[in-house]
Amino acid sequence: MPIAPDVKRKIIGVTVLFIIFAILGSLLVLERPQNSDLTAYEVQAQKIFEEAKSQFEGIRNVTLPPNIKLSVYTKQQAVDRWGKDPSGVDTVSVLRQENIYKSLFLIAENDSLGGVTAEWTTGWMAASVGNEIYVIYENFWPWDMPDAIATLIHELTHVWQSGLPASTSHDTDRAHSALVEGDAAYMADYYRAQYNNRINSEDSEYNNRLPVFIDSLRLNSVQPSVPDAVTELNWFSYIKGKTFVAALIDDGGWDRLNHCYIPAHTPSTTTQIIHPDKYFAGKTAKPTLTPTPVDDNWTRIPSRYGFASDSYGEYFIYVMLSRWLNDSQAQQVASGWSGDSFTYYEKGSDFMFTWNITWNSVQNASEFNQTFRDMLNLAQANLQGIDTWFTNGKYLTLTWDPNAESTLIVCSTNQAATEASFFNYQSQS
Repeated sequence: MPIAPDVKRKIIGVTVLFIIFAILGSLLVLERPQNSDLTAYEVQAQKIFEEAKSQFEGIRNVTLPPNIKLSVYTKQQAVDRWGKDPSGVDTVSVLRQENIYKSLFLIAENDSLGGVTAEWTTGWMAASVGNEIYVIYENFWPWDMPDAIATLIHELTHVWQSGLPASTSHDTDRAHSALVEGDAAYMADYYRAQYNNRINSEDSEYNNRLPVFIDSLRLNSVQPSVPDAVTELNWFSYIKGKTFVAALIDDGGWDRLNHCYIPAHTPSTTTQIIHPDKYFAGKTAKPTLTPTPVDDNWTRIPSRYGFASDSYGEYFIYVMLSRWLNDSQAQQVASGWSGDSFTYYEKGSDFMFTWNITWNSVQNASEFNQTFRDMLNLAQANLQGIDTWFTNGKYLTLTWDPNAESTLIVCSTNQAATEASFFNYQSQS
């Protein structure tokens, strides 16, 4: 599940930096004085906050809003303000997502996305809301340099960022998030590099390094119950976003990055994030036909963005394949993506989804067709026929015309619903 599944990526809204501070705090706990004086803590926090604002404006050559405020919260105060009541979780949507992930072998049958959602939610440790930034007393140590100021610069970036267009799909949402979080992560590391006076923004070692807030997280997982595939999906925005931002700055400096916040120039696919050259070339997703069932007793469930269909994109396909195949093969096959249309239906207790994927060429479609079959074999899906599998109460079919640039995956708890003759095609809605 995405980090904030029901929130549109509006930067002027809420930006949450969760587990990151937990890791930072755990690394500092042995060095941090116990029972530190809260007044002294607040004085020091405000002092470096002013320094962070000055550094941000100097790096970015902009002026921040004059009314930005810093507040100190304890963990409990943060939980009281932002901790979600389990009753507020949309369990129906979570179960639908779980059906999809299990059907595509992204997660195991005994995994629960409901537990994952709760774990991510209760892990929030800091937030910037509007023009107010919050730091968590137990985890943020304002005497730790340069990380403390880098943390505040990360948050100031979110305060400064302008709003992005509303996301229309899973793929677009991740692309927007990559710009937003990649920018903030780059700014934090750029300041650290200047502070340490040893790495500059052109250094390949610097550009390929994980964001300072994330490297410890990936090495010291604090969420063992989160499936690896879900972790990879969740951290895309931070890890791939920073390399995308680095490519923008290499191409045209800070002005090139700022240009991305103009709606007509905002990245719209994860392909553009993974391959910045495709962003520079203006390559967007191809419109993809949406298959619809002839049986009108099936109810189409709108995507979480309010549209009839969704798009998962290149990165989702990469994560799905890399769960079972080697990384280079998964990257190569996924890079042939050109567009997709995903729809989810329900009828009584049955569910069904269709996933039509457009590829750059017939060869790319052929490669995915074979690779997906290899993945199903490695996942020990039970082959029922040439193009049909049955596993854990779900039927899955893969259809590909050797002369076509598209592949169709259909999965359902109803066997008849997976037959290719069961569908009409219409323009993507």
